[in-house]
Amino acid sequence: MLKSRYLCTIKTRQIFLLLIFAWFLLNLIQSLFTEIGNDESYYWVYSQYLDWGYFDHPPMIALVIKIGTLLAGNSVLGVRLIVMIMQVVFLYVLYKLLEIEDTRENVVLFFLVSFSVVMLQAYGFIATPDSVLLFFTVLFLWSYRFYIKSNYSVKAALLMALFMAGLMYSKYHGALVIIFVILSNLKLFKKSTFYYSIIIALILYIPHILWQVNHDFPSLKYHLVDRSRGFEWSNLVDFLVNQLPVFNPFTLGAGIYVLFINKKGDLFQRALKFLMGGFLIFFALWTFKSRVEPHWTIVASIPMVILILREAVENEKLKRYLYKVVAPSLILVLAARLFLMIDVLPVKTEWHGDKQRVSDLYAVAGDRPVVFTSGFQMPSKYRFYTGSEAHAMGALNYRNTQYDIWRFDEDYLGQSVVMDFRNDTTGVEPTVSGESVFNLKEVEQYQPFKRLKVIPSIKDTPLSTRKINEKSVTINNPYDNTFYINHPSMPLQISLVFIAEIDGKIVRKKVPTVSTFESDKILSGESVSGNILFDLSEYPTGKYDVYFAAGTTGVYPATLEKPWKVVFE
Repeated sequence: MLKSRYLCTIKTRQIFLLLIFAWFLLNLIQSLFTEIGNDESYYWVYSQYLDWGYFDHPPMIALVIKIGTLLAGNSVLGVRLIVMIMQVVFLYVLYKLLEIEDTRENVVLFFLVSFSVVMLQAYGFIATPDSVLLFFTVLFLWSYRFYIKSNYSVKAALLMALFMAGLMYSKYHGALVIIFVILSNLKLFKKSTFYYSIIIALILYIPHILWQVNHDFPSLKYHLVDRSRGFEWSNLVDFLVNQLPVFNPFTLGAGIYVLFINKKGDLFQRALKFLMGGFLIFFALWTFKSRVEPHWTIVASIPMVILILREAVENEKLKRYLYKVVAPSLILVLAARLFLMIDVLPVKTEWHGDKQRVSDLYAVAGDRPVVFTSGFQMPSKYRFYTGSEAHAMGALNYRNTQYDIWRFDEDYLGQSVVMDFRNDTTGVEPTVSGESVFNLKEVEQYQPFKRLKVIPSIKDTPLSTRKINEKSVTINNPYDNTFYINHPSMPLQISLVFIAEIDGKIVRKKVPTVSTFESDKILSGESVSGNILFDLSEYPTGKYDVYFAAGTTGVYPATLEKPWKVVFE
C-alpha cells in the first residue's frame, strides 16, 4: 500500500515537472521568435542606465533585464531570460498556495486554469513591470500565509517585509496588493511583528522615495495628475470589455462565480477574495478618473486561479465546466501566441516589422543620432537593434517620458542629426528607405530647445480673436550652453498650443508666432526678452489651457512647463 502511494506521488511530481518544463520551453521558443515589444525595449534602455527610479516605474524591471542581458547578451533572449525563470518559480509557489491534495488530476487542472489566463501567459516571457509584480505578489502571499500559520512570527514578518519592498520596487500597483491583504485582516494592527514588516519595508524603499524627491516626483505627477482625463462612459465600457481578453472570458466567469458562491474560508482565503475583488472594483472605479489599461488588473489572476481550483476539488459541476469550456479555449490562447511569432494578421502590431523599420531608418541615419519628436517606443527599439544613439524629444503632441530625465539630446549639441517626425508631416517630404516610409528632417547642427522656458506677459489679460495679438515674452535658458535664436539649422520659433472644440471635434491646435528679440543669443542660465505676434481669428472664444512653447521651423513645439489658463474673447 505504501509502495503504491509512493509510486503515485512520484508520477504526480513527474507530471508537474513535465508540464512546468513544457511551459518554460514554450516561453523560450516564443521569446526567441517574437520581436521585442515597445515597452520591453524602453525597459531595456532603463537597464542600460540603472537607477533607483524612472519616470514611469520603479526600478525592479531594469534590474531584472540587466541581469538577463549580462547572462545572455543584449538580445531578445537576454531581455526576457530572468522573467521566464521567475515564472517557473511563480508557478511552483502558486501551486503550493492551493493547499489541495497532490494528485495527477489536480496538477493537470492547475496548469489548465493557469494556462487559460491570457495575460498570465504573456507575462511569462514579456519583460515588463507586471511580470515582476506577479512574481513578488505570489511570494508576498506565501509569506503572509506563513506569517499567519507561524503565529505571527518575527521570521515570517521579515520575509513579508522583503516581499512588500519587492512589490513596491516592481510596480506602484504593489501598494494595492498590500492594502487589500491588510484590509482583509485588520487585526494585523494588533500584532507587534506586523509593524516590523511595515517599518523594514519602508526602510528598504527609502532609496526610491529619495529618487522621487530629488526628481520632483515625476512618477506621481504622471500617474495621478497627467493621466487624469475625467470620467467618460467609454472608459468604463472599455474597462469591462477589456477584462475578457486579459483573463479569458471563460476563466473570468468561473472566477467571479467562485468569488460569490464560496462563503467559507480562513484568513488566507479571505485575503484572496479581497485581493481579487479589490483589484477589479478599484480599477472599475478608477475609470471615473481616467482610462484604465486592460492589464492593470492582472494581479487578480493569482487569487482567481487559487479560488477556482480550491472550489473545483469539491465542486464537480465546476470541474466539468473547466474541462468542457475552459480547456477548449486553450486552442485560442495558443493561436494568439502563434500570431505573435508569425506575422500573418492584416493588423499592424508592435511585435512585427519594427526591426526591419529600424534597419531601414539606420540605412538613412548611419552614425548620426536620431531624434524622435514623439513616442518612446521607436527610439528605444532603435537603440536596441542598432546600438546607435537615439532620443525621444517628446513634443506637445505626445507626453513626457524617462528620456526627459536622461536628456540624451543635450549631448548632440552641434552634431549632425536626423529628426524623425513619425506621424507629424509638418513641412516634410516623405523619405523612402527599404520597405519603410519616414517623415525625416536632416539637421546639420542640432541644438536642443525643449527645456527653454517661455514666459508670456499675459497675467489675467484675455487674448483677442478679432485682431492680431502682440505680447512680450521672456525666454529663459536653463541649458549649460548658449542658445542661438537665429541658429542656422534650428532657429527658434515660439508657438501657442491648445486644445479646442471645433465643429464638434476636440482638436489640438498650434498657432505659430512672428517674434523679435533684443538679442540673438541667450547665455546659459540667463534670459532674453522680446515680442510675439499671433492671430487667433480662426478660433472660438472661451477659456483654454495654452502652452507657450519653444520649437523650430517644421518641428512640433515642446515644453516641460505647465499651460497657462487664458481667455479668448
